[in-house]
Amino acid sequence: MCGITDFMRGMLIAGGLVLLASFCFGQTRRLWVLRDSGEMVEYDPASFAVKQELKLPPEAAQSPQNVSVNRLGQILFVPTVSFPLADSDLQSSPKAWLWNGRAGSSLELGVKREVAKTGSNQAVTDTVATILLSADGAHLFWFANQQRRLQREDIDLSATTSWQAWRTDLSGAGREDLTSARLPDCTCSTGACEESCPTGVVWAPDEGLADFFVMSQFMAGKDEPSYRASTIYREQDGKWTGTATAEPLRRLLDGTSNGDVVVEAIPDTGCCGWSNQSDDQTLVIANGKATAVFDEQTTYKNADYDVSFYTSNARLSLDLKSVAMTIVATAQANQPIQLSEQGQANPEESKQIRKSLAELPAVDIKNIDDPAQKIAFLPRSLLVGWVGEKELLLVEDHFLVNYNVATGARKKSAVRVEDAGHVFLR
Repeated sequence: MCGITDFMRGMLIAGGLVLLASFCFGQTRRLWVLRDSGEMVEYDPASFAVKQELKLPPEAAQSPQNVSVNRLGQILFVPTVSFPLADSDLQSSPKAWLWNGRAGSSLELGVKREVAKTGSNQAVTDTVATILLSADGAHLFWFANQQRRLQREDIDLSATTSWQAWRTDLSGAGREDLTSARLPDCTCSTGACEESCPTGVVWAPDEGLADFFVMSQFMAGKDEPSYRASTIYREQDGKWTGTATAEPLRRLLDGTSNGDVVVEAIPDTGCCGWSNQSDDQTLVIANGKATAVFDEQTTYKNADYDVSFYTSNARLSLDLKSVAMTIVATAQANQPIQLSEQGQANPEESKQIRKSLAELPAVDIKNIDDPAQKIAFLPRSLLVGWVGEKELLLVEDHFLVNYNVATGARKKSAVRVEDAGHVFLR
């Protein structure tokens, strides 16, 4: 996503920065689809003609959420590794798989466990790394949590966690340390450190990591997950510097390449079998100012019923003036819906909720400066992303569709997909 300052816009109007204008507003997008067979197929996003095909590892087709593609067409599959480590992870020595644009290769994730006696207790140290693609195609970015837990009779007592970030070449060699942090020491009050001790999780733009990423202290929790703190790391003159955000950033959905604008979803706090115990929101945060572009309770007035409406994904337009989001829910129109924990029966509210559920999933397009201005609402659609300034790529009835926001025209393709999670538009 191109980040454009007011100064740059002025230069564009004056006729300068021609190359920047060409890249940000006329750039050629690349479209990939992951088939159930494990084949990754690149299509022309305008004509939907097949450009190339390649085979991914079988497990990648089963876990499309673990597949990433950068704008250069490099593809990375990183298997899920539990933290703390499970016995199956230790036995299988999980590896990542990288397509560098010419050939595929495996990468060791450095999964490791060390056990040592310390008095009447034992210290168990787990190390788990993950990898992100770079935007320039020349590097891989690595992020690792290392947690030392004191245990007695297999019960966790306390934990000390450190987090590291580094960069390598595409083979995993030439390590260059970028930054690190020590997370707060904690007592494992429930006997399981993952329920009460945070680890570092990283988010970066889908197109590939360039000059910024976000690290948040995430805790799985016993009943519900939570975020303790977030830091935005930016690179300048070869040095990475972290800036703490005023509030933790939760589910990040999109952002500009420099991190000046991000889209954040605030999930429901529902736990213990409840789906709707708070107000789901989606915010566009630009230079520290947050604008709510989706508010569940304002839109759906569903406080009395245990169904939650939320955004599953979102994409900023190329000119940063609008945002498109996929709205989904935790219930379906043809299923029973129970009252929320503090809810009161309301037939009119129930009727309206069922009417709304019949339209989902739906793509909602809002003006960021004036979210009350709804640009378009597309029932029974899933968002993939922006193909151009005014053109969206959608999934409708399992087929890819180009939709023109300005004219409302649709161009349906013959490309069948499982869902939007199997489609990569970069």
